[in-house]
Amino acid sequence: MEFSLEIITPKGIYLQEKVTSLTIKLGSGYRTFLAGHAPLIGSLDYAPAHIIKNGKTVFYAVHGGAINVTKEKVIVICNAIEHAKDIDVARAKESKKRAEERLSKKDPNIDIKRARLALARALSRLKAAESK
Repeated sequence: MEFSLEIITPKGIYLQEKVTSLTIKLGSGYRTFLAGHAPLIGSLDYAPAHIIKNGKTVFYAVHGGAINVTKEKVIVICNAIEHAKDIDVARAKESKKRAEERLSKKDPNIDIKRARLALARALSRLKAAESK
C-alpha cells in the first residue's frame, strides 16, 4: 500500500510521489512510516533516510527539518536533502575531518555549534553514500 510523500526544501518541492515507506531519523530516533500511519509532527535530525518505492530502496542524506504525518500524506520540510548517488564522498570526508579538527581545538573563537552541524552533515552524507 502506498502513500503520498512530499519533500520540501527552501529551494522548493524536491520530491512529490507515491511511496511504500519512508524511514527517517526524528529527534527521538529512527521511525518508519507506512500508509495509514497515525498522525505525527516531529523534528528531523541530521541523518540518512530511505524511501521504498516499487520495491526499490533509495537513500538520501537529510539535514534537519520537520515532518508532518497524516493518514493520507507525509510532508517532510528539510533544510537540505541529497540523493546518495549525488554525494561527493571525498568532499564529505574532508568536511568531516575539518569539523573534527575544529571541535578538538580549545580555541574560544571557534563557533562550536557551527562545527557540530558541519560534522553532522558530513556524517549524514557519508552514511547515506555507504548505504546506496
